[in-house]
Amino acid sequence: MMSVGLWLGLIFLPQVGVAATLSELVAKAKEEGALNATVISNLTGRTIPNLVTAFKKRFGLDINVSLTPVIDVENYPRAIAETKVGTVPTYDAIEGADVNNISLLGVGGIHKVDGWESLLAEVNLLVRAGRVRPEQISPIPLGGYGFMYASRIGGLLYNPRLISREELPKTHAELADPKYKGRWTQPPWTADWDTGPLVFPEISKEKWLEVVRNAGRNVGAVQHGSTGVQRLLLGEFTFALANTYYVFLSKAKDPQAPIEIAYLKDYNWSSFAFHVVRRGARHPAAATLFSLWMTTPEAESIWQPELFMTQVWGESDLDKKERQFIKESGAKIVDFLSTEKGRDLLAWYATEEGRKYRGDMGKAMRGQ
Repeated sequence: MMSVGLWLGLIFLPQVGVAATLSELVAKAKEEGALNATVISNLTGRTIPNLVTAFKKRFGLDINVSLTPVIDVENYPRAIAETKVGTVPTYDAIEGADVNNISLLGVGGIHKVDGWESLLAEVNLLVRAGRVRPEQISPIPLGGYGFMYASRIGGLLYNPRLISREELPKTHAELADPKYKGRWTQPPWTADWDTGPLVFPEISKEKWLEVVRNAGRNVGAVQHGSTGVQRLLLGEFTFALANTYYVFLSKAKDPQAPIEIAYLKDYNWSSFAFHVVRRGARHPAAATLFSLWMTTPEAESIWQPELFMTQVWGESDLDKKERQFIKESGAKIVDFLSTEKGRDLLAWYATEEGRKYRGDMGKAMRGQ
């Protein structure tokens, strides 16, 4: 497996800077006159205008800002293709998970922000106050390239009217048990399975694919997480592999909603959502300002009431509630960025071999 250090040396190409100070960035953004960026696909028309207004007000901008909700697993392959053929990026800044960003970075599709540490301190009051370190928001190997604005935690969501906590599968391998056949659902992306090789280093990657495939042959449906959760609430499925924030969202709408969180014993995945500036973007300064600003408590206060996603360093009530819930549950949460082995696996996923493996995993999730 390629180490992070070697991989960084291969892909970090020289780049043309945009601006090194906040005042320079703002002046440049005003000259650019526009921003075309993506946001997470769950955001709706009632939240996006508020984000646009607050962003422009924060930096005194009078520019044309277009924020488009896009599913990152569909958008990043297009961004990679744009980079490979050398076309101007469709979007100036895009949003997506760590594993998708590392693939885009691997082909040279992300712009590195000059002076990013000092810029974060100027833009984000938690960094400025010393309560959050810049590298927590922009960690290796995405340091200076990606800016984390939210986290996702995976778990086993279940309908307590249909199954008890004790009856649920305890590990990913147990999802292949015949007694669960057709009773559960999972989303079409590989997030729940990507960290498996990290948790089970004694199992070959091919054998891990077989674990995924056996479970995939047992799944009732592979569909978008929100759709699966709605069908879970209706009693069409007993449980689902899904983001745990759907439970907080459902309970906010109806405290009696029949949905609860359980955690698998072998591991539960966590991934981090970043905004990045596309290399060769038409409006790189405005894209940089937006990517930095989306990490702030101000931005979180706008998107969190709709998304119910959290920040691992955040100080909102929901941020604290989720951290406490995980602590009390004793759940084993695994991510790519907290350990060197995790970062090495993430770097491998950025290679052609790694991208092919994730493609095979996507097929295995469907039992293929």
